[in-house]
Amino acid sequence: MLSAEAYSFRLKSRLAISLSWIAGYANVITLIACNEVISHQTGNTTHLGQAAGQLLLRQPSAALNLMYFGFLVGAFLTGAIASAFMTEGARRAGQPSKYIAPMTLEAILLTALLLALRYDADPNHSWSSLYAITGLAAFAMGLQNATITKISGAVVRTTHLTGVITDFGLEGVQLFLWWRDMMRSAKAGRMGRVLKVSRRHPSVLRVALLASIFSSFLIGAALGTVAFVKLGPIALLAPVLFLCFIVGVDYFKPIADVREIDPTQDKELRALFGNIKSLLPPDVGIFRLAHHKAGRYHQAPDFGAWVDRVPRQWRVVILVISPLTQFDQDTAASLLTAVQRLKADGRTLVISGMNRVQFKTLTDCGLTRVIDLDNFVPDLEFAIARGMNLAMSVLP
Repeated sequence: MLSAEAYSFRLKSRLAISLSWIAGYANVITLIACNEVISHQTGNTTHLGQAAGQLLLRQPSAALNLMYFGFLVGAFLTGAIASAFMTEGARRAGQPSKYIAPMTLEAILLTALLLALRYDADPNHSWSSLYAITGLAAFAMGLQNATITKISGAVVRTTHLTGVITDFGLEGVQLFLWWRDMMRSAKAGRMGRVLKVSRRHPSVLRVALLASIFSSFLIGAALGTVAFVKLGPIALLAPVLFLCFIVGVDYFKPIADVREIDPTQDKELRALFGNIKSLLPPDVGIFRLAHHKAGRYHQAPDFGAWVDRVPRQWRVVILVISPLTQFDQDTAASLLTAVQRLKADGRTLVISGMNRVQFKTLTDCGLTRVIDLDNFVPDLEFAIARGMNLAMSVLP
């Protein structure tokens, strides 16, 4: 599922880059058709303030401009609010994917924009047509920007580049200074190793992501220009079909979520232990990998986002892994990072239910170097017994 809790850095990056070209594409088509950049809310707010000043000066058309630019800012804001309601509502309802709805709605909005442009092909749009066309586009961009902000954990935006370019400058300087310091301290024979290690440095990954988002937006704007001039409004089919593809991938290739087990409600725990709540120490917590289609293979989530949600009072954390969970290099590395963070806080992770393939993948990434082999247990019953023993051993 498309969620900040589920997606690894690489998957979040791919999605942000993919949606950036759609933003550039839709922006340039609206610019050509209506001479408005609909996602540039700094500029629209500036126009709004200018119109307010002109109204005070009683200049002609000031009221119309005030209404129009206020409408554009409001449409973008409404799109962001709609995304927040849909994602948060889906989360509270326990729906399998929190982001299918906003992505589907964006595809519908761009389809409506296509029809509006075909209906009014005259470049001198009436006020009603101008409101309809730019309002649909602004709403769609606000929706997309809020959605990718939620997915990435407020790391990236896709519909405007001011923050992207600013962050690129800041991260670029950090990366340059890190490289300079490392090269100064490294001997000649180790410079190659420094360059190799630097590929995994957070600043390198961040700079690459920001540069890719910028390039994707730019390419989208260029392709949108050519496509709209050659094909007209039908050119908007490209982002619509791509959004449909994203929704399909999200539905048919689920990513598990890490959910806290309620000891009083979980059927497996009650069958094994009865009133487990009275037996379980208060500093032991249990999580289980879960996905919306039982009996189906699914990808492991981003454990780095999960570990932020683990209550601080839990000194022993049990993670129940499904044999249907598939780990790759990224998700294995994110679990390793999560374990290291727990260990740095003086906490212990016990892993239950892992099969041989999963164990080999996690061993290859170095997980067994930071987790005691005794903390890999075959099933939930042994995991709880191990967790209780560990909790007792750390009591004062």
